[in-house]
Amino acid sequence: MSFTSKGLLGRTSSMHTASEKVMRKSGVFLRNIGVIEPQTFAVRIAEFLRGIHATKTASCVEADTGISHKTVSKWLEGASSPSGNAYHRLIEVYGPELFCFISPDASPDSLQEAARICRQSRLERHAASIRQQLTDVREGRA
Repeated sequence: MSFTSKGLLGRTSSMHTASEKVMRKSGVFLRNIGVIEPQTFAVRIAEFLRGIHATKTASCVEADTGISHKTVSKWLEGASSPSGNAYHRLIEVYGPELFCFISPDASPDSLQEAARICRQSRLERHAASIRQQLTDVREGRA
C-alpha cells in the first residue's frame, strides 16, 4: 500500500487547525475531546465523591482508595484537585462511572453504558443495605 498522495494519504481530507495551517485528517473518527478546566475538574470530582458518600466523604474516600483524608478534604474544599496518580486511583476504584461524570463529552457510548451498569449495581447494593436496616428495625435488632 502506498503512502503517497495517490495512496492512503491521498484519500484523506484536509482540515484547518486553529493556526489556519492545513493538516491531514485520517479516515478514523476522532472524538472531539475538550480539555476540562482545572476548576471544573475539581468541582466535578467533589460533586461525584459527595454523591457516592454523602456523609464523612473524605473519610469514606480514604477507606475506598487509600488517598489521605487530608488530601481528599482539600479537593472537597476546592483548594486543589487530584493529581494524575490520584485521579488514576479514583478511576481504579470508582470505575467508568467517575470518568463519565467528569468527562461526559469524552465518553464513548460503550463507556457510558458501563458507567450506567456500575451506577445501577452501586444503587442496588445501597438499596439492599437499607432494606436490611429496615428489617433489623422491624425485628427489634436495631
